[in-house]
Amino acid sequence: MTQKRHILLRLADRRRLVTDPRDIYYLEADGDDTLVRFRGKERVRDVRPLSELEKLLKSVPFVRIHRSYLVNPARLQEIRPRDAGRGWEVVLQPPVNRILPISEERFEQLLEAYR
Repeated sequence: MTQKRHILLRLADRRRLVTDPRDIYYLEADGDDTLVRFRGKERVRDVRPLSELEKLLKSVPFVRIHRSYLVNPARLQEIRPRDAGRGWEVVLQPPVNRILPISEERFEQLLEAYR
């Protein structure tokens, strides 16, 4: 079986957006929807919950780092301790440059993505 190269994001107006998952930096839960962030400033709203998209992206190795965030490990620039010294966070590559928290119970799972 060959790996799927593209997925379809479901938009609110019933359109489907053909997407290469490797272009996604991160996904963020937003109520029952999911915000999908690419290289540009705009985020795309998929009408499905994050958990459903997580299942769809298993073959691409996206990693859940927090109940609200799923990241593409290939788009991370740094994994670092938080300023307060408790816990960890990730910094996404430019031009996104977003900083996202990592749940304690998800930290080892993120590291596994690089082994």
